[in-house]
Amino acid sequence: MIITIDGPSISGKTSIARMLAQHLGYDYLASGLLFRGLAYILVHQFNYHESQLYHPQLVDVQAALSPSNFNYMYCRQKGERLLWKGKDITAVLSDPLIGKYASIIGTNQDVRIELAQLQHTLAEGKNVVTDGRDAGSVIFPHALIKFFLTASSEVRANRWQKKQELIGRDIPYEQALNEINELDERDANRRVAPLRIPDGAIVIDSYDLSQEQVLATLLHEIQKKGGR
Repeated sequence: MIITIDGPSISGKTSIARMLAQHLGYDYLASGLLFRGLAYILVHQFNYHESQLYHPQLVDVQAALSPSNFNYMYCRQKGERLLWKGKDITAVLSDPLIGKYASIIGTNQDVRIELAQLQHTLAEGKNVVTDGRDAGSVIFPHALIKFFLTASSEVRANRWQKKQELIGRDIPYEQALNEINELDERDANRRVAPLRIPDGAIVIDSYDLSQEQVLATLLHEIQKKGGR
């Protein structure tokens, strides 16, 4: 069974998807990590500049994502990992600049097609929880259970600001809000797979809910639909 959790940036979908997968004993497929990994490789291995990321060469994308080079792994004890030519690059992918690059390549149709194929391969024959901006609308439209997790841009900017403080980055609230709004606009207006609520998705606004409360809500909805 596949369960998808879509939503805008900093809506909490990744943390909740991990928690849900752990609770259900499912694999977790981190689509965002795949985009970040590809962006990192194009910049640091293929010497792309930011402006080139909007239109990467298909041959470079395919070379970067070759199974001999690019490997996604998930372990319930250690979480998700991304390896490039055998080297674990997961830690460096949390850099906000890599997040920006990932958002840029996400506007490219070739990138989305290649990563969609990879996600289908990774999920084949497994029970999977996955999150993203088009997980339920494009990648897995026939998923048995689909969620859309959201919160206002102001709430998400505040969350992102606090998250950056934890790693020693002092980001003014207005800057955080501007960056969130910029990401939202790019995701909503991109030509390929724009952010939208998937057909049949259950919408959950997390603005005043703890992670535990969101998880409990998801589990309740899954039980109602006959899932585990």
